[in-house]
Amino acid sequence: MTAPGHTPGLPSQTTPPSNTHAIPAEILSATVTGPIAAITGGISLPVVSASVKPARFFGGSPVLRRVVFVIGYEGFSLLFTIFVLGMLLGHGGANSTLTAVLLTLTATGWNYVWNMIFEFIERRSGVTHRGPLMRAIHAFGYEGGVLIFTIPLVAITLGVSLLEALAIESSLLVFFLVFTVVYTWAFDKVCGLPSAE
Repeated sequence: MTAPGHTPGLPSQTTPPSNTHAIPAEILSATVTGPIAAITGGISLPVVSASVKPARFFGGSPVLRRVVFVIGYEGFSLLFTIFVLGMLLGHGGANSTLTAVLLTLTATGWNYVWNMIFEFIERRSGVTHRGPLMRAIHAFGYEGGVLIFTIPLVAITLGVSLLEALAIESSLLVFFLVFTVVYTWAFDKVCGLPSAE
């Protein structure tokens, strides 16, 4: 008995099963040469190309990506702010911890909103790469927004003038401008850029 689609005496031709998780063609673009080709009789064997980027995290969900970004960013920020207010500026105890927590909560809300705005602008503009200029714009936009919200907060919680609060926030700003660029770059390297969809 002959299977449907099979002619006796000829090799059977099978169609590969439909697989939505098939390996992309660019991954299979290279072929094995040299000793392996000699062993296999010159049959080309597909290999994984080293230039292919790792799969994205978060399943393409921009909301999950933003939430993870903000949690990591603000966690490190909270620890640093408590250290600076308590150890370096002398506002120890409960005041520095309360101030740091309130600053972190305020910055967390702004961080989420700012990243949503920034990624929306990137999608609308067709931006697919964040170079140094885009990273600087991202950092300055975020930090500028944070200052607007946090200077009055620092003045109230630490019992200092607005000018002193500006000085405290300015000292934190120097660190956070650098930290924002480095953290965002590292996060993008590990997790990939946001989906352009």
